[in-house]
Amino acid sequence: MAYGTAYRPKAKQSWEIGDHVSVGFVKGLEVVAKVATPGDHRPDLYALWQPATGRFYSFVPHNGLVRCETLEEAMSW
Repeated sequence: MAYGTAYRPKAKQSWEIGDHVSVGFVKGLEVVAKVATPGDHRPDLYALWQPATGRFYSFVPHNGLVRCETLEEAMSW
């Protein structure tokens, strides 16, 4: 087999409330809220919770993952 000829399909995740997702090397995150941003041309913000550690995270696609102290903090810009 020649290098670079194997096809690997792109991984897809569902980002609906209640779904479990992975962001980079952080696994087992549950989507607890989605904050829509209509009209400002920014991606939506997702509030995530990691049950294994009890930590909250804020995630904006293309901007990264940020650890937060509370759910309210994770849901704010």
